[in-house]
Amino acid sequence: MKHWHGNVLALGLLAGMGLSAAVPTGRIVATGVGVAVHESELDAAYRRYVMTQATLGVNVSPLIEKTIQKQLLNDLIMQRLLGRRAQAGDRAKSEVEAGKKFNELKSTFLTDDAFHLHLESNGMSSPDFLKQLRVELLADTVARRELQSKVQAKESELLKFYNDRNAKGQWNVPEQARVAEVFISLVNPATNLRLNPDARAKKQATATKVFGKASVGIDFKQLVKEFSENPLTKQTDGEFLLLAGQGEAKVEKAVFALKVNQVSQPLESKVGFHIVKMLEHKAARKKGFAEVRTDIREHLQAKAYGKALPDYFKRLKKESGVRILVTELAD
Repeated sequence: MKHWHGNVLALGLLAGMGLSAAVPTGRIVATGVGVAVHESELDAAYRRYVMTQATLGVNVSPLIEKTIQKQLLNDLIMQRLLGRRAQAGDRAKSEVEAGKKFNELKSTFLTDDAFHLHLESNGMSSPDFLKQLRVELLADTVARRELQSKVQAKESELLKFYNDRNAKGQWNVPEQARVAEVFISLVNPATNLRLNPDARAKKQATATKVFGKASVGIDFKQLVKEFSENPLTKQTDGEFLLLAGQGEAKVEKAVFALKVNQVSQPLESKVGFHIVKMLEHKAARKKGFAEVRTDIREHLQAKAYGKALPDYFKRLKKESGVRILVTELAD
């Protein structure tokens, strides 16, 4: 379940799209106490939105331009209204969160240069992007603080949610095992077809050889490195997590029957031979209420938070006398 205080301020907060121009120009499209959104700011936000969607392979139709602009304008208004209500603690918290978020996003790129080039391709510099993250997270922090008392979930609600989902099996955890495997393929990678009988016999001989080496105590990681033909698990010394129901039934049954540190004889599946070492085995179980209580609370609070936001925004705009001065952008 996602944490309840994730960004919830609509389209403009999903990639810095609410970023305003350095020096606002043009007519004012929205005004109110502490609010003045210029046409240039809305235009910049819309351009960046379109550019970002393009990087995702999505072309924004001109037919929905006004709809998107309405949403972006609402974001700009709310960022400013919420910013005016910020307390010192809100600013300090959002400053820290913005730095973390910036570094998290940067870490998804292979290099820092690639990250900076991505921002530049969307019309943003790194300092501008970080500044916008601060604005967005400050607005989110203020909204969460002011609505927190209205979104608290009662213990009875947590228990009801747990019991309702328990009846549907949501808290069931399947049997699982952490294993290491030497995999000997029976499929030609070029044709994706099973090997002919002679080639299969050679592969079986190799699998038997691997099992023999494992049986006399040769390091299993070394056997994976030398013999395994699975490029993915080979990178992790052959280790992976097997959940009940993921593999072929007969192979899976044999694996789960292994004792810890025991190595299986070659197990044949449709795709190859598996020589498996049991590293850790956990029986199927059901998560107790105490184990999922925090997740349930966050889920219910997130739901209540999202439900409370529209009325909260509406009240703030009314209190500040916000007016949309461009007819086609009005609600």
